[in-house]
Amino acid sequence: MAPIKSTESRTGGKLLRGGRSTDVTSDIDGGRTEISGRREDNLTTLLTVSGGTKIESGNDRYHVFTTPGTFTTGVELTAEVLVIGGGGSGAGAAYGAGGGAGGVLHAPSTSIAKGRYVVAVSGQGYEGGWYNTGGDGDDSSFGDAIAKGGGGGTGYLNGPAVRRGPTAGTFSRKGRAGGSSGGSGVAQPGSPVSPDPVLPQPAPSDYTPYGNLGGAGGDGSAPAGYAGGGGGGAGAVGTDAGSGNPGGPGGAGRAFPGFPAPVIAPAIPSPNTAWISAVGPTGIFAGGGGGGNYYTISPTTGSSGGTGGGGGGAPGAAPNGAQAAEDAIRFTGSGGGGGNYPSYPLVSHGGKGADGIVIVKYSVA
Repeated sequence: MAPIKSTESRTGGKLLRGGRSTDVTSDIDGGRTEISGRREDNLTTLLTVSGGTKIESGNDRYHVFTTPGTFTTGVELTAEVLVIGGGGSGAGAAYGAGGGAGGVLHAPSTSIAKGRYVVAVSGQGYEGGWYNTGGDGDDSSFGDAIAKGGGGGTGYLNGPAVRRGPTAGTFSRKGRAGGSSGGSGVAQPGSPVSPDPVLPQPAPSDYTPYGNLGGAGGDGSAPAGYAGGGGGGAGAVGTDAGSGNPGGPGGAGRAFPGFPAPVIAPAIPSPNTAWISAVGPTGIFAGGGGGGNYYTISPTTGSSGGTGGGGGGAPGAAPNGAQAAEDAIRFTGSGGGGGNYPSYPLVSHGGKGADGIVIVKYSVA
């Protein structure tokens, strides 16, 4: 990020060189950080970088942002950075499609110049209500690297889109564009609809963007019938609605092994058990939401969300009314599951898209 070289970036380190520090304790950001046996030039790094929740693991330090904030450094850093937009929400009844995962930007190694960097983190999305398209996720960013929010899934009766509130969008059965696009809803017989495209994600050249298309919904006739497509994930496209009226599973998330759940978990708001399970030791994020089933499908066979936290689509309606779609796992950037046909007065809402996350990692060895 902003590979600006600074001749003064190591000044503090030069003042301390000539030996090794031992058992140094310093007040930082209102807390106390214990630093023992580290080289003194690296002590400067520890004392001049702030922002987010700080975690040290071995020779690495992580700054984890689950809410907006500022990353500040008094030294030039070489860092690994992960920026994930908020997931799109699944559509509500009828036969709603899954939400697309938030876009992902990953820099395996980027230069961060001295200065302050604004960090934006998308919050949790709004579910799609009765006949409403799911809400789009909001963008997350680190400086000038912007990960786009995921697109909302759409439904059979293509109601207005909701973008994190009651603002109406356009009427369409096409899955909405985003970092990964939402799944599409049920189309006119014989005319399945593909989703809108994946959006570009502005970032410096040392970042790689990830995002995929959602799946198509059923075409309103046999064999695909009436079901929603899965939302796109960072690692794979969403699946089309299948034969026999099941919703399409969400696209898989993508693994980023530099950010394993056991290390990052202390920075995730409690309860974080589901987050640890979804992200796992290989750091999988941004799965798409599963599409909602047709209401005659068995209540136990809802379509699966994509790995990395995608919400499952609603199973068929139970004898007493519509069943719920699953929300995406928070702080994974994943898409919410699609709803199914309502049984009035009960309504099957789409699942909520997940919050995004921003993580900065560098060495303090």
